Amino acid sequence: MGSSRFHLAYKNIRRLRRIATTFARYGFRPFMDRMHLGRLVAMHSRIFGAGAPPAESLTVAARFRCVLEELGPTFIKFGQILSTRPDIIPEEFLIELLKLQDEVAPISFKEVKGVIEGQFGRPVEALFSSIEREPVAAASIAQVHRAVTTDGREVVIKVQRPGIEATIDTDISILGFLADLAERHIPEIRNYDPKGVVEEFSLVIRREMDFTLEASYTERFRENFADDKRVVIPAVHWELTGRKVLTMDRVSGIKVDKLDTLRQAGIDTEKVAHLLADLFFKQVFDLGLFHGDMHSGNIFVVAEDKIAFVDFGIVGRLDNTMRRHLADMLISFAMDDFEGLIRVYQKMKILPEDLDKTSFEREYYDIMLHYFGRPLKHARVGELMLEYSRLAARYNVRLPRELLLFDKCLMELEGLARLLYPDVNIIDESAPYAQRLFRQRFEPAAVFERASDVAADYRELAEKFPSQSTKIMQKVLDDKLRIEFMHRGLEDFMGEVDRSSNRLTFGIIVAALVVGSSLVISSEAPPMLFGVPVLGLAGFIVASLLGLWLALQIIRSGKF
Repeated sequence: MGSSRFHLAYKNIRRLRRIATTFARYGFRPFMDRMHLGRLVAMHSRIFGAGAPPAESLTVAARFRCVLEELGPTFIKFGQILSTRPDIIPEEFLIELLKLQDEVAPISFKEVKGVIEGQFGRPVEALFSSIEREPVAAASIAQVHRAVTTDGREVVIKVQRPGIEATIDTDISILGFLADLAERHIPEIRNYDPKGVVEEFSLVIRREMDFTLEASYTERFRENFADDKRVVIPAVHWELTGRKVLTMDRVSGIKVDKLDTLRQAGIDTEKVAHLLADLFFKQVFDLGLFHGDMHSGNIFVVAEDKIAFVDFGIVGRLDNTMRRHLADMLISFAMDDFEGLIRVYQKMKILPEDLDKTSFEREYYDIMLHYFGRPLKHARVGELMLEYSRLAARYNVRLPRELLLFDKCLMELEGLARLLYPDVNIIDESAPYAQRLFRQRFEPAAVFERASDVAADYRELAEKFPSQSTKIMQKVLDDKLRIEFMHRGLEDFMGEVDRSSNRLTFGIIVAALVVGSSLVISSEAPPMLFGVPVLGLAGFIVASLLGLWLALQIIRSGKF
């Protein structure tokens, strides 16, 4: 994989050069040098560093956000995905990444028509009675136009930008190459699994570019809330939907963060805050499927008691076990039960075997005390969950991705709800759902179901045990039983030994050339040049060049 990524990166060397130069201009030149990409930085940036704001005018996190924005669609999306990983992203970076704006210059209406006609193989005029030429939104992957279908229904059309798939494929290959370089040359970054992060990003963004998948999730949410009059989910027009075009009913409403507009319309924002929280926790605890991008652009207030959700490109799924764990967590929060929270994480079986349990629990208790030491209405539960995520990362506790996405959505929900009504208490909002889920596990039907599952597991064990134990004993008798050992952490050591051995060998060769050339010169063996033996002179020149090259390699490596 590493080799293929290298060739892809080499093929797109101009793009890689721009990436390295952009990072360098914003003050990340040392980072590029450590990854051995300093030579790709444009000469004018090496000398003058011009083109970016002065380093002192922006924080490191803000400069990182600027880099992603300047590098375009793939990197903006990458930053947005990173914002869902509080376990690996420091708080100041997380705050900046949440500011990333996915707004770009729109493509021409001619290109929009070309994508639609290419998707369906028919003229636009045969598909829609009218389309507004100006988009209502233009993002890095797609832009949205209002339209009217041939049967008179008002819709919006989400149209993918032409050529965006090729651009994203190129950038993902380069991101993979950069992740590989980072793991090889920056040891402290390996704990954050950069290659794994890029692979996860690749899966997410490729799914997001398939509009039929987003349409399917939209329909699933529509079915889930079919009997709930408080929710509006736009209907999908499947005959006008494909991989690159998504057509849905038009939703009318006020963006949830437009407080002045909401109040002018006579809407009680406190009621909207309670409704928004209630609907989120219904998705999480009752349905097990929740909107994964709870920012204000995806939520519209239709009426005081009705909310519309749009854009289901990112969705979180929770199985029954994870929902029970979340319920236990929130109940423990409400009861100030620190020990209960620790038991939940132990049940999740995500604590590493070599965990320093005493230190971990001490730090965790400090975090809990910081939040439990104030009235819950003043405590931000979303920030508490993020604090724990960062603590978990320091102790190599790998949290499930869906739990991290829940944490991020909880933080977004809390921010919106408190904007609408500053005294909202997220724990109180979640309590009815969490308590109901907690009680359900003790109902006779649930107990019987769990007992049946356990009995089935034991039955399967009883059926397989005789044959499996016979196979093990037969391998022992036939002397074919093997135990494999895995060495961890020796790869870097062996690589350093190889490099050191090569340098030592090279140094010995240079020394031998110097000694041999000195003997030749002392013997005054012909042929001669300016009174000096040619062979000895040539040996000194070669030894000097090789010695200089070796010294430069050692200096560049930064290891003397």
